[in-house]
Amino acid sequence: MRLSSIRRTPAVRYVLISAALVLFYSLPAVAQDQDEDSPRPKAEIRLTGGASGFTSDDGRIPHGVAGGSFRVYVTRRVSIEPEFLYMTNNLMTGITFGRVSVAYDFGDSSKRFVPYVVAGAGILRHRSQFFGADFVTGQPRVFDTSYTSLAVSAGGGVKMFLTKRLFIAPEGRVGYQPSLRATISIGYVF
Repeated sequence: MRLSSIRRTPAVRYVLISAALVLFYSLPAVAQDQDEDSPRPKAEIRLTGGASGFTSDDGRIPHGVAGGSFRVYVTRRVSIEPEFLYMTNNLMTGITFGRVSVAYDFGDSSKRFVPYVVAGAGILRHRSQFFGADFVTGQPRVFDTSYTSLAVSAGGGVKMFLTKRLFIAPEGRVGYQPSLRATISIGYVF
């Protein structure tokens, strides 16, 4: 689904606007649920690497993943995570990816293992070029297949603390653009 087709589809636009408003208006209420004796919300920074797969007419197309994110806790268990990733499968294809996710931790951050679920939406910018021949003249030509698309996903992972603040976190997600993603992050809790 291309971004231009999203702009023309009123139902998709209303769903995105509704989801943003629900998130925006629910955050102050969630933040007020905290005990006043609980510690202030914390933040994490992560460096991420792994693999992803895009589904096309030709089957699954694997890509390498590298990037980072910053997770800010609005309560002891609920956090918001802006993320930036770069994905590629060869020197001629590059995908930049920005997403905002909401995560829920099932365990207390003082534990050694903290499982979590995460879901998010964002924008994917695909840029690809390939060499071929012009259909009419037969002359060599570079074809550009760049586009922008909506990207949504959901999944889960587990933070495994190596020290009180340093952790690794394997994570898996399914969704649309990419259809599958498996990553491992190294992170630090502030």
